[in-house]
Amino acid sequence: MLARVTIIGRPNVGKSTLFNRIIGKKKGIVHKVSGTTLDRNDYETLWKDKKFIISDTAGWSRDSSLFSKSIFRQIDNAIAVSDLILLVVDGKEGIHSLDFQIAHKIRLSKKKVILVVNKIDTEKEEIKGYEFYELGFENIIFVSANHGRCINDLLNKIWGNIKYDIKEKEASGMLKIIIIGKPNVGKSSFVNAVAGEERSIVHNVSGTTRDSLTVHVQVEDKKYILIDTAGLHRNSKVKNDMEYLSFLSTDYAIDDADIAVLVVDALQGIGDAEVKIARLLIRKKKAVIIAVNKWDLIEKKEETVKYFTEQLRKKMKFMCWADIVFISAKTKQRINKIFQKAEIVFEQFSKKLTQNELKEVIRDVIIRKSYISKGKTLRLKEYLQVASRPPTFVFSVNDIKLVHFSYKRFIENCLRGRFKFHGTPIILRFRKYYRGKLCQY
Repeated sequence: MLARVTIIGRPNVGKSTLFNRIIGKKKGIVHKVSGTTLDRNDYETLWKDKKFIISDTAGWSRDSSLFSKSIFRQIDNAIAVSDLILLVVDGKEGIHSLDFQIAHKIRLSKKKVILVVNKIDTEKEEIKGYEFYELGFENIIFVSANHGRCINDLLNKIWGNIKYDIKEKEASGMLKIIIIGKPNVGKSSFVNAVAGEERSIVHNVSGTTRDSLTVHVQVEDKKYILIDTAGLHRNSKVKNDMEYLSFLSTDYAIDDADIAVLVVDALQGIGDAEVKIARLLIRKKKAVIIAVNKWDLIEKKEETVKYFTEQLRKKMKFMCWADIVFISAKTKQRINKIFQKAEIVFEQFSKKLTQNELKEVIRDVIIRKSYISKGKTLRLKEYLQVASRPPTFVFSVNDIKLVHFSYKRFIENCLRGRFKFHGTPIILRFRKYYRGKLCQY
C-alpha cells in the first residue's frame, strides 16, 4: 500500500494551497471564506522515487456548523490511516489556541508529524515562526505555499519519513472514474457506499460538495480512483465565487478522468440539466456510463426499466452508445456493476482497429450506401485510425463539401455495428484528398 500523508490544521492556514502546490495542480478550492474545504481529498503524487497519497482535510474549527460532526469524523479517520501528518499553522497570524488543541490530538495518535509553518515568504520572516516550537514538535519547516518557498525541502522531509512498498512500482495505473450529475442525485452517497466510509458529506443542502474529491477505493480486488464532484446546474450563470470555483474544479476533473459516470435521479428522470452535462461530456470526448440512482424507491413494474430507458434515449439521442445501469447507492444495489462496466468501457475507449479491420467496414459502407449531391458522388479515398481514447478516424475524400452529417452518422453506425464501441464516443474527421500529399484536417 502507498504511504498516506495527511494535511491537518485550522481554517485558512493554507492547507488547500499547500495541497495544490505539492500535487502541482489546482485541485483543492482556495478561497478566503472560512470552511471552503468540507471533505477529505486524496491525490496520488510522486517525489523522487517514492509515490504517496497526499490528503487535504477540512479546517479544524470550534464552529458548530451543519457539517461539523461529519468533518471531525473525517479528520479522525484521516489521522487514523495516516503514516505521516503535516500540521499546518499560520506563520503570519502566529500561534492560536486551536493549534494547541490540534497538536494534542495528533500527539495522542502517536503518528509521525512535520510541523509546517506556512506564509513565511522570506528567510527573515522565519523568526516569527519560532513561537510554534511551543507546540512540542521537533520536526519543523518554514514555507510559503502561495509562493512555493521551501516546498522542495518539505517534500524531501516527507520522502525521508515514509516507506515505499517496492511492489507498488510494478502496479498498473488505476482507472480514474469521475462521478458527475446535478445536485442531490446521490453522487456522494455512491462514493461513500463504494468506499465503505463517509468520505463525502451527504446532506440535503445543495452545494455540500465543493471540491472535486478524489477517493482511492478497492472493488473485487481491483483498485480505482473515484472523483466526486460538485453538482452542475442547468443554468449557465453562477451565483457566487464559490459556485464558479466548484464548476472550474469539476471541469478540470473531467479532463483528468478516464471514464465519466453520469448519475441520474430515478425519481426526477431526465431533465435539461442532465442533457447539458451529457453535452459537456461529449465536448470533452469522454467515455460515459449512465447510472440511474435511487432505483430502490421506484415501484417495480414489468415495463418500468423499458419505459425509463426509452425516455432517456429519446432525450439524449446524441449519447445512445452509453450503457445504462439502474442502481441504489443507499442499498448498494448493483453498484459493483458500474465497475464491471467501467472495465469494458475503458477497453472500448482504448480500442485500436487494424487497417484490415477498418478496410472491411469501409468496404461494407461503400457497398451499402453511397452519398450523391448535385450529381457528385462522395468517394472515400483513404482512411486510417489515428488515435484511441477516444477512437479517432481520418478519411480522405474527393470533395469535403459532399460530407454530410447523415453520412458521418451512417459510417459511425457501421463501425459500432461491427466493433461495438460501448460507452465511448467515436471521432470522425474528413480532409481533402491530394495524391501524394498529406493535408491538415
